[in-house]
Amino acid sequence: MVLSTPAPVTHRTAEENLGLGYLAAVLRADGWRVVIVDGWLEGLTAAQLAERIAGHAPGLVGFACYRSNIARAIETLNLVRLAGARPFTLAGGYGPTFHAHEFLQAGFDAVVRGEGEQAILAVARHLASGTPALTEIPGLSTLTADGLAHHAPPPAKVPMDDLPDPARDTLALTLRRRSLVHVQTARGCQASCTFCSIVAFERVGGGATWRQRGIPRIVDELECLMGQGATHFKIIDDSLVEPPRDEQWCADLADEVSRRGIRPRLRGSIRADRVTEPVVAELSRAGFFSFSCGIENFAESALRRMAKRADVAQNCRALDLFQQYGIYVQAGHILFDDRTTLSELAENLALMGHYRWTVSKGIFTEMYAANGTNFTRRLSRTGQLLGDPQGLGNNKYPLTDPAVELVYQALKTWHKAHTVVYDEAIDPVSAPKALDPESLREFHGLGMALRSADLDFFALVMSVVSAGGPIERLRQEVAELTDAELSRTARWYDDFRLSVSRAYATAGLVYDGEPNPFIC
Repeated sequence: MVLSTPAPVTHRTAEENLGLGYLAAVLRADGWRVVIVDGWLEGLTAAQLAERIAGHAPGLVGFACYRSNIARAIETLNLVRLAGARPFTLAGGYGPTFHAHEFLQAGFDAVVRGEGEQAILAVARHLASGTPALTEIPGLSTLTADGLAHHAPPPAKVPMDDLPDPARDTLALTLRRRSLVHVQTARGCQASCTFCSIVAFERVGGGATWRQRGIPRIVDELECLMGQGATHFKIIDDSLVEPPRDEQWCADLADEVSRRGIRPRLRGSIRADRVTEPVVAELSRAGFFSFSCGIENFAESALRRMAKRADVAQNCRALDLFQQYGIYVQAGHILFDDRTTLSELAENLALMGHYRWTVSKGIFTEMYAANGTNFTRRLSRTGQLLGDPQGLGNNKYPLTDPAVELVYQALKTWHKAHTVVYDEAIDPVSAPKALDPESLREFHGLGMALRSADLDFFALVMSVVSAGGPIERLRQEVAELTDAELSRTARWYDDFRLSVSRAYATAGLVYDGEPNPFIC
């Protein structure tokens, strides 16, 4: 059996796919021979990936997919078949879960919706013995004779401590790329943000939307990986601290890490409303140096639309605590949705300026309308959904306020002009990479310089639009301002790109991400 993932269409640099590791571990524990071919980590084209897969003459090929790499997965699938191989093909992940019929029509024999460990094991047994029937495998989708998708009900979720540790076939590749080694301590999230696919994915399988591993198993895995040369880890939980985890759990984790005599460098994701000083203090003691935190917005009205649990005060408190403890923060932000107002933009500009030290992916951000989310369902009900012209899983929709639309277009134009250098500059701190403290500070400083330039432009645009007047006159003024600022700052960005290149050379990094497909 071959488990594989094609490279996604993304501006991010490659990271390991821990899902493939879990699937391989489950299959191997049942006696199956499994090969992992990670097309993203290895930088393989579809043709190279297909050649590698076909060379193993597999009976089953499992593809871990996003919606954004369906075209590459299909191309790989067709090339495998052109090479004379006809394995049973299975697709799983977020893309197939929410676009099952599309993947089936593209030629995959079956799709796994939700978590895949139990389904892929049942498929392997079916291929060996004919039982169970494919239509009886929980969580599996197949095409009926008349071309319709048959979705078998999902299985009950497996307790995380009952799963084997994931296979680490790609560990050497990960370390060589200076990427962080992935570790999972929990799955899911207990929030219900309108834009997020995480809870929608977890609800496919029913039961709890968040579950965890025990601390001994977590630290066992960290200790084992450190024995193999890993030092920096990304805890890929969607939400690290959810009940019953609390301040005491964070202290217990730090105590266990200390007791083992290991000093891992950890990066995780945490909700702002879960951040307290004891939580940050203990997680810092455990080794966390960086967090992704979904701040999303600095306007109370926007946070309520998103069904965020945190309010503005909690967002600010979380960021203040992270800064107090010297923790780098990638502050997730969603500046625009269909109902954004000028006053909300002004509130965001003010607090973005106050927290300009946070790691940002750019001044232009909009709410993705992904299939399966409450946000997308609302847009569909109200007739605002314009479809997904790029086929990347992000549906389009109009903005209600024409003045906000002017700011939206200006910031989007600005970010498009700088997206390549922006993505390269922030990748080492947003991914992040396994860097020494000095290199991390250097790349963080580069990100702050970009952030300041963004905020200066944002302020100029807001000053024009907030003055009011006929919309067409404002449109012309904003367009002229945007052109003038792009021209005025062109030399600065050229020099900045050279600074980024020097920083990469000094740190020994290589950036091989693609242009951001979502900025179009």
